[in-house]
Amino acid sequence: MQAQNVSQVGENPRTVIRGWNSQEVGLHWMRNSFLRQLLGQVRSYCDIYFGESVEDDRPMNSYDLRYYWPNGVSLCYDSSLDRSEKRHKGYISLDVPGQVLDDLDGVQLKNFCFGLRKYEPKATRLDVFYDDYERLVTPSKLHRIIKKHDYSGFRKGGIIQVFKGEKLIQDEIFFGARGKKGSGKYMRIYDKALETNGRKNCIRYEVEFTKERAKEGFDLLCQMGSVESLAQLCGNLVTGVMDFVHRTGEKNIVRLKQYNFWSKIKEFLGSVVIRVPVKRSTIAAMFRFIERQAMCTMAVLRRTFVTDVDFMNWSFDNLTKAELRLSQQQINLIKANTRSTRYDDGLIFDSERWNDGITY
Repeated sequence: MQAQNVSQVGENPRTVIRGWNSQEVGLHWMRNSFLRQLLGQVRSYCDIYFGESVEDDRPMNSYDLRYYWPNGVSLCYDSSLDRSEKRHKGYISLDVPGQVLDDLDGVQLKNFCFGLRKYEPKATRLDVFYDDYERLVTPSKLHRIIKKHDYSGFRKGGIIQVFKGEKLIQDEIFFGARGKKGSGKYMRIYDKALETNGRKNCIRYEVEFTKERAKEGFDLLCQMGSVESLAQLCGNLVTGVMDFVHRTGEKNIVRLKQYNFWSKIKEFLGSVVIRVPVKRSTIAAMFRFIERQAMCTMAVLRRTFVTDVDFMNWSFDNLTKAELRLSQQQINLIKANTRSTRYDDGLIFDSERWNDGITY
């Protein structure tokens, strides 16, 4: 089916493959636990997709050590076996945030999830989203539904609105609860245009699964044999947690009439596809990582050489060796960004937008 003209519904990401009416689905966060003895194997597997990792001692999720990738992925672990057993029952934790999942195209995402299966992951968090560029209904228009409790699947819902002066800067509704008191599912619907200052003009439906629900959802994702089935599952996970229905006193929810906007969304999600990356984001993250994490080390090493020529020769020799170890994702990044960067007066520029003075 033809995608609707973007100008009619707001700005979409530049390289998003759109389904019917410009709808999108995907994964927004993944957290998986693995047995500590698999630390090296899980790290090596992630290196294939995200490049080389570095070790740091920044505490995260109550762990005291982690391996960190430039794009934001973290593999957290404990400094001793004794601490690991006492704090985390002998498990390590892999966090893959939303911006990283955005940078994987549908095939890479499917393969990444499928490949993790051999390490027997225990999913503890899984976020799934659906972006409605049609803006069928805004959160503000759902206030009446919440007040009437015209929904099923959650016991409670809430409203969040934040104003700066008279200007609305956050418009969100939510269902369920996080943490120990929650049921393992939490849904929020919010205006992405307000959050991004108009860069993404859509309404986001986002479901956070934890506990056993996260495990069940991830197990299903790992079984998907195609990008299409993965996209279909993501859509089903979003719409499967609840329904918006006109309550009449009838206790059998199936007999109640659904709200029109929800019926249309369920129909839309039969033909959407996983998003693909905005090509510059990973490159920008790599520049930031090198500048913040590696330059001080390079400065020290430079001073150990007799001349700068020796230092440059050593640098280029090791860069040549590193090119032989590039992952397929890194090779794809090179192909997509070859000769596209310029540097002048302390600033790194995207050469395609050089005349606009746009920097990373």
